[in-house]
Amino acid sequence: MSQLSTLINSLQNPLLDLESSGQSHVLEQIEMLLSEGSLHDSSVWAGHMNPSIDSSALLGQLLARSHNGNLLSPELYPQLLAIEKQLIGWFCELFGQHDGHFTHGSSYANLEALWQARDSAQHSSKIVYGSEAAHYSIIKACQILGLEFQAIPTNEQGQLDCQSLYQACHSQQPIAIVATAGTTASGAMDPIERCIEIADEFNCWCHVDAAWGGALILLPEQDYLLGIDRADSICFDPHKALGQPRPCSIILYQQAISLMTDIDIDYLSSPPKKTLSGSYGGELFLPLWSSLLDGDLLLTQLEHRLNQAGEFYRALKQQTDWQLFLSPSGIVCFKTVVNSDLSSLEKRGILSRSKIKGEDVWRVVFASHKTSSARLIEALSPYF
Repeated sequence: MSQLSTLINSLQNPLLDLESSGQSHVLEQIEMLLSEGSLHDSSVWAGHMNPSIDSSALLGQLLARSHNGNLLSPELYPQLLAIEKQLIGWFCELFGQHDGHFTHGSSYANLEALWQARDSAQHSSKIVYGSEAAHYSIIKACQILGLEFQAIPTNEQGQLDCQSLYQACHSQQPIAIVATAGTTASGAMDPIERCIEIADEFNCWCHVDAAWGGALILLPEQDYLLGIDRADSICFDPHKALGQPRPCSIILYQQAISLMTDIDIDYLSSPPKKTLSGSYGGELFLPLWSSLLDGDLLLTQLEHRLNQAGEFYRALKQQTDWQLFLSPSGIVCFKTVVNSDLSSLEKRGILSRSKIKGEDVWRVVFASHKTSSARLIEALSPYF
């Protein structure tokens, strides 16, 4: 039997069901996958940052798959390039930045931002400060780049404590400070404006990880993002906060990204920029472009899910004596008075476990516009 035949047989006869085989079993597996993925469309889905996909984005996915262009050769795809430039220009204007590009996720964006910070530094520090609630990708990026991440304590709301940050900078000058706009654990928003002021005083880079909370920039009078236009770099994930499929992330910079002129790439017509991304095309942004053709709908969905988070918080406050944490980014965390076992709800994707200042909490994430506060309260009410 050839290696290809062996592979096909293994796919048709997985270890999950050794007795089934053939086309009927493959169809059964496909149905199981579709059922599993439909969790995100449920009105009680609130466990993680995996929203129900905006239906308009599906057209963009089809366009990207059909197009399949590679923007490492932009001269061949002028229409695709024009759409990318239009979108990046719009996001640059929103966030007050001057350059940027799409990437495959904020783990890549955080790594690239700290790479830029390291290579542009005017001193020899290897220290990166960020809150103890910063995303693990920051720590991973530091390990890759030969930098040292040092965690700064957070306050009771899970925000970076700026007094502790200032004292740490006095003790050891950092190469970069990372502020988080919407922590994964609780949705907390670090004091961005103050973090940037401290970075300026100590002559270091300030990167804002706004993967989750960056969507608030679309709403009027969002004080939580004050000063973000003075950050050296910002990342944002529409695939978390705007109902987009992966991969769809954005990294923005205050200064233009330099070209890699120190290496000769003989198969490209022009040198690439100093970014992590290699080959990429419309898969990173055509779904978002398709959704933004009806931009009011995305805004309506964003406002709706934040309103649902507020309703959920108020209902819990009225009907329970639980300890509650509400973030402006659409996450509600809570601690029950009695050590209730909510693991059955966790298995259904209704909630998840998290920590705030090292203490265990339950987390409810309003990432999807389909998530219903009323249905979540109904699911939780037996534990009141």
